Amino acid sequence: MRILSIHEPARAGGNPRASHRALHAHRFILRFALAAANLFAWIFIFQYFYIVSTDMAHAFARTALLYVLCQLVTCLATPLSARLLRYGARRGLIVATFLVATAFVALGATLEGLWDTPYAPILGIVAFSILIGAYRAFYWLPYEAEVHAEGEKGRSIWQEILIALAPIVAGIFLVMDPLAPIWLLFAAGAILALSALPLRSVREVHERLMWTYRETFAEFMAPEHRDLVRRSLMEGAFGAALLFLWPITVFLIVGWSYSLLGIILSITFLLGILGRGVVRRALRALQVHRSPLVSTLLVVSPWILRLAVATPLGVILVDSYFYMTAPKRLGMDPAVFEQSSDAGFFLDEYT
Repeated sequence: MRILSIHEPARAGGNPRASHRALHAHRFILRFALAAANLFAWIFIFQYFYIVSTDMAHAFARTALLYVLCQLVTCLATPLSARLLRYGARRGLIVATFLVATAFVALGATLEGLWDTPYAPILGIVAFSILIGAYRAFYWLPYEAEVHAEGEKGRSIWQEILIALAPIVAGIFLVMDPLAPIWLLFAAGAILALSALPLRSVREVHERLMWTYRETFAEFMAPEHRDLVRRSLMEGAFGAALLFLWPITVFLIVGWSYSLLGIILSITFLLGILGRGVVRRALRALQVHRSPLVSTLLVVSPWILRLAVATPLGVILVDSYFYMTAPKRLGMDPAVFEQSSDAGFFLDEYT
């Protein structure tokens, strides 16, 4: 709940356009590194537990618990990080960037066996989950209203294509050397740390919220917010299935092949980028783009089709259909939609 007006960023000082360019540069570098390494990191964890237990169900359950821990840390830390926005959003961005960089370095060091103690692997993997959760909690982008007010159109399609190619680059790299998974994690950590450099040119923005930590969760449980919470939980469940459950399923479908997984991910991302505009124009031409029934079908049908997928070609077709028909997220960066103030706009509750 905000008490600052939309005009506050204009008084933050600095060149707005230079600040936007710096923020876009940071986002591009960070997103490229995450696209190349984040999904594979969870697969490495799944493989580690499978090697230790030789039981796929146990490996999946343990990996899922760590993913839940990551989300729990985000949930519990977000009210705290929101309160810290009063000291400046740029500081939070820098801290969060180094948290996620440290997470990948810690996981790489753990899988490399740099700490030769009985519980080091488990502690290192748990630390990765906690750091990823903390990164998501402290990473805020309260700049969107400025971007729209300045007439910025965001990144070019070429940047999106380069990011879409990151999985295939990582997948091919992973089959080149037995130590490639370790080097991928270390490289991702280094690139993520470098992505913090452009943030020095981003203007500082302060945001003050009215609720205390305890009041935040009281409002979360309030009866008048149950519908919103229910919808948010459902959206979170879809997100978890898309970002955690489905990639591991695809990894098993392709026979534990890093390269094939990377190829499939990049192809589906590219087809989604190139085909999304065509699908939206077709929906507008048919005058069904605002139909609740059509919107529901476009959300539900890909998940129904995924239940029948058993081949790499089927994965490409279903995932491409999903990304082509996904609703457009407002704002500068769809990938960070849930990490942007007020769903992509720097607005307070009065404006």
